[in-house]
Amino acid sequence: MPSDEEIIATLFRKLFLMGKIGNSHTPFENLQKGFSSEIRGEVKKIAKKLINKGFLLSSKHNYGVGISLNNKRLLEIEKIIVKIFPELKERLRTD
Repeated sequence: MPSDEEIIATLFRKLFLMGKIGNSHTPFENLQKGFSSEIRGEVKKIAKKLINKGFLLSSKHNYGVGISLNNKRLLEIEKIIVKIFPELKERLRTD
């Protein structure tokens, strides 16, 4: 089972690579895709915590709740991604 830190980095990586930053959203339910069925509930809980902490932005849409990365916290988000996925360092702005 992945740690919370690994789940967070995976969520951030997914949204970053999809270009879901600022006003570009994806449905909240899409966040769970790609994770095993055993941890999808945990992924949902972590995503809600990330919204409350301001790392993820949410907005209401006709399809439900849309989620994106908070562009004001992008450097912090990128550092979290690189910690777990160092191979992405070249694609990100982090030092």
